Amino acid sequence: MEKVLLAQIKNPVVPSLKNPNNAPQIIGKFFAGFVALLLIVATLWSFFNLILGAFNWISSGGDKGKLETAQQKMLQAVIGLILVFASWAIFIVLLQFLGLSQGLGGKIEFKLPTLL
Repeated sequence: MEKVLLAQIKNPVVPSLKNPNNAPQIIGKFFAGFVALLLIVATLWSFFNLILGAFNWISSGGDKGKLETAQQKMLQAVIGLILVFASWAIFIVLLQFLGLSQGLGGKIEFKLPTLL
């Protein structure tokens, strides 16, 4: 009777976890998805700052202080984009080094080591 009651309990956070052996793959997919989301947000933020810096440059009206501020904003945005793409490349290389991915578009497989 107790096993029947326990079998009806479901995890609301991970509803598709029917087989506990799939937990490492779910964790790996979650981690990869989270990193991808952060990279997308960082890319959009850097691109937005680049556009904003260009707009400030155009609207500076010859004021040297505003022009330098706009140039610094654009430089920082380009550096941010370079850092985002470098971190993406490092993430892909790290996944391949650890044997979790077969390439740029490959499936990510996260396997925990076992003693036996």
